[in-house]
Amino acid sequence: MQNDFWCGVKANPTMQGFKAKFRVAALVIISIWIGLAALYGLVKPISNGCIMTYMYPTYIPISSPENVSSVKYGLYLYHEGWKKIDFNEHLKKLSGVPVLFIPGNGGSYKQVRSLAAESDRAYQGGPLERTFYQEASLTLEEGGANLDMAGYLLPNQYSHMLDWFAVDLEGEHSAMDGRILEEHTEYVVYAIHRVSLLSFCAKYLK
Repeated sequence: MQNDFWCGVKANPTMQGFKAKFRVAALVIISIWIGLAALYGLVKPISNGCIMTYMYPTYIPISSPENVSSVKYGLYLYHEGWKKIDFNEHLKKLSGVPVLFIPGNGGSYKQVRSLAAESDRAYQGGPLERTFYQEASLTLEEGGANLDMAGYLLPNQYSHMLDWFAVDLEGEHSAMDGRILEEHTEYVVYAIHRVSLLSFCAKYLK
């Protein structure tokens, strides 16, 4: 026989049904709230700490003598800026430190633009804030040294700019063929001598 009494009070079936419905409604509301909170955590905008890089590339072709065996390859000088320039006059006024960019397997010489544009911007604007070098270094827990930037003297302006050259290797996959890699090596050696000669003539034979 079912006992309808608890502590001397008769149980109310209507009240028990209401409590059961209340529990279900509360569980549904909590589940919906948790789901919406998780969804918001996935779709909410994240603050972007990066700075957009804008580039205005100009690739100045460097002529090659007829005795160069790998005529299908090319050598270019990168110039940052949207204004039209005279290529020959620009080559005569080179005064920076020459840097040669060599693309990797299947790469393009135009990949130099990011490095060249940022180095040009750094030369024009000077070094970054002192705190940047502190934040970019490894911490002691990561195996880094105790870097005290107070002891470093950062110049207001870099003394030399970088003249970025890049070799065009036709996007060939040198990692797949030893013969292609050998051809690339020969042309890069030529490019190094060509860049050195251009920089020497621009600086000392004016």
